[in-house]
Amino acid sequence: MVDASLDTPFEFEVGDGQLDPCLESCIKEAKVGKLQTFLLSASEAFGQAESDAIQVMRRAEFPKELDIKLNNGVEFKTPAGDSYAGCIDKIDGDNITVNFNHPLAGCDVSFQIEILEKSKSPQ
Repeated sequence: MVDASLDTPFEFEVGDGQLDPCLESCIKEAKVGKLQTFLLSASEAFGQAESDAIQVMRRAEFPKELDIKLNNGVEFKTPAGDSYAGCIDKIDGDNITVNFNHPLAGCDVSFQIEILEKSKSPQ
């Protein structure tokens, strides 16, 4: 999986909670104007895949209009309004296996960044 955000710079404030602390730590080390590669272990990035995040659901639990196909993404909302995204891993008759782990769970993640500018935030 590749996320190329080369066309648009991403602006953020260190410590504002937008980024994972491990990623922020790498960015703090980065030098302005130099393309650098960093590696986060699976546990630092998206964590390990959890077996309890893989659920077998009945076809009747899915909206009728949903196109149920292998590897399709699905999203469910709880009564409280929270959303959970998953991927259809297996179809066995009326039993649909949905994996709610992040697609990169269990994977080490390598990324390249170039810091264009660092500035102090106004107090």
